Amino acid sequence: MNAALSMIESAKPRDEVEAALIIQMVCTHTAAMALLSRIGGAHGGDRHVAMMAAATSKLLRAFAIQVETLRRLRAGGSQYMRIEHVHIEPSAQAVIGNLQHGSKKDE
Repeated sequence: MNAALSMIESAKPRDEVEAALIIQMVCTHTAAMALLSRIGGAHGGDRHVAMMAAATSKLLRAFAIQVETLRRLRAGGSQYMRIEHVHIEPSAQAVIGNLQHGSKKDE
């Protein structure tokens, strides 16, 4: 319980949504670690071990998605666009550089 509370505190949630997500992350991580610790001493054969390993994998994948969600939430949902190919027709004009929309010149 102390480890879970420490993880929540160290994540420093900024609002209720972040707090809920961080609590989900802590619960997911705790469940995954509990399953991992049981795999080593699992009884019931290979099938039982495989089921626990699959469940652990799903929990760890969910945790990774939650971490990415928190990162995106904190970053403000900024987007990155990468342009691979540019085709310019012979009579066209192009602008190369960083463009900023909404500047005072546009007003």
